[in-house]
Amino acid sequence: MTRGQIAVVLPDGNLLTSVEFNGDMYLSYHGRNVVDGLIQVNSEEDYRAFVEEFNEKNFQYNDRPLFFTCDDSYFDMSTDYFDKWFSDYVYIKNLSNKPVVFTDSQGRKIKIDSDTVCGFNFGEFLAADEYDFDCLTFADELSELKNNLGYDMEENYCHIWNACAEFDNVHDGCYTTDKITNYDFVTEDLLEYIVKENATDLSRLRCFINNTYEDNIYMLDGYGNLRNVDNGDFENLIDDIISDLQSDVTVPLYEGACL
Repeated sequence: MTRGQIAVVLPDGNLLTSVEFNGDMYLSYHGRNVVDGLIQVNSEEDYRAFVEEFNEKNFQYNDRPLFFTCDDSYFDMSTDYFDKWFSDYVYIKNLSNKPVVFTDSQGRKIKIDSDTVCGFNFGEFLAADEYDFDCLTFADELSELKNNLGYDMEENYCHIWNACAEFDNVHDGCYTTDKITNYDFVTEDLLEYIVKENATDLSRLRCFINNTYEDNIYMLDGYGNLRNVDNGDFENLIDDIISDLQSDVTVPLYEGACL
């Protein structure tokens, strides 16, 4: 069970956390709803109301306190993490009027600005920006796609393309579909043109087609020849896109911090 806590830095600088919620608190499930909810929280009263509503809707804990005050040691996640936070995921909003600094499990000093939501996974910094949370959420969705690839290669391709196109349409300047294009997939729309381009003579055409069997989608190999697609190609593509999404996440290091 994936555990998680919802916390705020109060206007006086103190930390207040929820009880640990036990189940599906990873980012692409409850976690994303928590992030979206915390974005709307502007006061301690808002926070308490949000946590109570979240609990009532998803967990119905009524046999334990919902809130706990934390001492300053909780800002340091690099030591005694399981004696303090313990949860897989911690989602925090800074309600104070100045930046606060957390030390994550990698020893990095992470500056969280006022009115900013951030996330940590076992104490390691995840994100502190809505776009970055979107990137990581989409990376999780792509991982789910990867784990559920089918036997219809064209359908696999369409699922990945449509997911990336939707993400790109929402985020100006993001071009995850370019990664797909760079993989040299050959759809039926392109096939006739590419075959003609390689039909300069019979020998070249035989080399180009080789032992490719008929399908609805193909790839060009490193020599410009046609070959069939398998799920390994899509797995590699998804891994590459996920790597790009993760590298886009900005780590807000505290200026002057020594790593």
